[in-house]
Amino acid sequence: MRKIGFVKYKDTVKEIMPKSYQVSEKLNQRRMFFAMINEYLHKDVRIPLDNAKLFENTILNIFLSKILSNFQIYRLRPERSQRVVKVFPYESQLFQQFFKQCTRPKARYLARNWEFDQDFRVLMGFTHPIADLISMLFNGKEVSMMLDLDALFAQTIYKRIKKEPGKQVHLNTPYIHINEGGRRTRIYPRWKQVDSKNISKHAKHIDEGFKQLCADGVDAFYLVYPKTDNFKRHIRIQQDDEHEIKMIPYSFTFTNRKERKWQR
Repeated sequence: MRKIGFVKYKDTVKEIMPKSYQVSEKLNQRRMFFAMINEYLHKDVRIPLDNAKLFENTILNIFLSKILSNFQIYRLRPERSQRVVKVFPYESQLFQQFFKQCTRPKARYLARNWEFDQDFRVLMGFTHPIADLISMLFNGKEVSMMLDLDALFAQTIYKRIKKEPGKQVHLNTPYIHINEGGRRTRIYPRWKQVDSKNISKHAKHIDEGFKQLCADGVDAFYLVYPKTDNFKRHIRIQQDDEHEIKMIPYSFTFTNRKERKWQR
């Protein structure tokens, strides 16, 4: 299981970024990371991908800036009164507990009168969208984020498949299913490097795909991997005249242009 995210150690942050095998620059790896994370987030708290300077910061600092920007103190003007718009009772406990562990002075100021609760637990059912973001990198006691890259990759592809009338799209981890026109397509995303000249390394996935085509009522089976310099085009693999599997390269170039939906 591949993991990506960050861990804190004393005053340092160690980042484990996704390797796309085409993107090696740290800034672009962070952009790719947030392109996938955004698929989990409410639209009001997504990270803007078009701000290149933003990705000069660590992913933790990008998260912290986004979180604090949703609180009035982030824009505090002492000479002006601050109007309270809403109060979120349970979320406020999460906020205070998180701020107590935060390194930002403004966050520490917000939690100055809060006693850190060692028994605090992060529950579900938040109303404030920023609470969902906080819960992704805070377990109630420590700040860190390590995510399953295969699951994140599958979620990204699922969210970007164009939804149309008559087409049903379901995420049944680790697979994505598309039911359309009486046909059932199974997509199996995996974050692995593919060399089109040596696909024998993926024989296990290919053999399993053919078994599922024969036994699971699946009409089409796609193996999806990150696009690489050695894997830029679809690869068709035929077992016989009736059964065929496609290996498909997935590109993250959408992170550098306007939104487009991924389609079959």
